[in-house]
Amino acid sequence: MALTDLGRREFLAAGVTGLSVTAAYGAEAFGVTERFDEARVTAVVPWAQGGGTDRAMRITTPAWSDRLGIGFVVENYPGGSTQVGGEELYNADPDGTTVAMWNMPQMQATWLFQNAPYEMESFDYLGTHHWDPTMWFAPPDRPYDDLEEFVEYAREDGATVGITSAIGNTALSALLVEDTYDLDLTVVNMEGGSEVRQAVLAGDVDAGVNQPWAFNPDHVGDVLALGSHTAEPQELWPDTPSFADLGLEEVPLVEEGLGQWKLMVVPGGLRENHPEQFERLAETYAAALEDEAFLAEAENQGGLDEILEYHGPDETEAEVEETSQFMETYADVVENFIYDR
Repeated sequence: MALTDLGRREFLAAGVTGLSVTAAYGAEAFGVTERFDEARVTAVVPWAQGGGTDRAMRITTPAWSDRLGIGFVVENYPGGSTQVGGEELYNADPDGTTVAMWNMPQMQATWLFQNAPYEMESFDYLGTHHWDPTMWFAPPDRPYDDLEEFVEYAREDGATVGITSAIGNTALSALLVEDTYDLDLTVVNMEGGSEVRQAVLAGDVDAGVNQPWAFNPDHVGDVLALGSHTAEPQELWPDTPSFADLGLEEVPLVEEGLGQWKLMVVPGGLRENHPEQFERLAETYAAALEDEAFLAEAENQGGLDEILEYHGPDETEAEVEETSQFMETYADVVENFIYDR
């Protein structure tokens, strides 16, 4: 007999050993020794290796492991505009041994527009990691230097634009630019930031939409930075004009800024049924983001330290809800792209 979501969570939680209140560190204290011969936490990344989420997770887990006293193993589950990884997290036991670094608004879009089997309440939220704005890039040999010139080029000749997923901030930016200027773009979902980066560097697309850090600031000079979907220039590519600088304020979300949050998520039911385990994960995660070795590595990783922005569990949950409402306002734009093109 099939269990409802609530029933399944309660059933799974019933057999999980809680966190000892008398010990702070170690696998035994964390209540996982009965589940694994060698304790570990699985860190799910719903993208392929090499993209911004993957890189961010892999430099965060060493400092987190030091504080938690348990090793991490990073596992990539690309596909479905993050839904494959989302289902992996959803189906994991809410016992504190599975976490995921997910992205807003891709996360919300999977349950709003792709009929994912989960919803916001299916997960608990440990905290945010960083916010990366949305930016347009192009190969260096193209006859345009910024997005305003790209629009004129695309109006005359058409253009192919690579995006990181069929739903989310990069798709929304491409579709809003297309709609605002009545263009006929060939928008290609490349299922990840690393694929968009490679396509731009190889000259396989006329433009790519990604995030400044996810694209990697080490490539400044290798590509044309056409503009960022923001009111002000962003920090990592400071010479890149914002949409507002270019006079593109008629594109929606310029004043507010369009970007991507990365945040840490766990299976739903952990916070309610095992609050000590949840708090231990949340506290050690927050501490890891202040670790000197982590911050040094974040600086080495193209200036990630400049865009780190931690919010705690309650504030993060509120932001998840707010972003869900935000994406619902653009339902027609996203659904027309997914189902009608």
